[in-house]
Amino acid sequence: MRRILLLTMIVMTGALAVATPANDAVEANRLKSDLIGQTMGGREGCWRFRSPDQIKALAIKDKTEEAQKRTYTIALQLQASERGAKYTADARVTYAKTREAWKIQSVGLLSLKKMP
Repeated sequence: MRRILLLTMIVMTGALAVATPANDAVEANRLKSDLIGQTMGGREGCWRFRSPDQIKALAIKDKTEEAQKRTYTIALQLQASERGAKYTADARVTYAKTREAWKIQSVGLLSLKKMP
């Protein structure tokens, strides 16, 4: 009985470990498409997401979820054009739940640095 329980736990842990990166990739792709048309930052540093090609990399660092609100902290690598400068950025993306779907409520710029 113990052996069956132990094997079941090992298999389930392995299944969760395999499923998590796929979920992160799906969420990262959804974030990329949702960011198009959004602006983050202000006077000191600002970025307007004009196309998916500008987002060279996006990684989810943290996620919190409540009944009507989701907040992601993400790390980005950005480049406006093929020959333009490259930037790294950290941002906080807040979604609010509407009747139809989750919609971006705000994109807060935490840091924006030009890469050497």
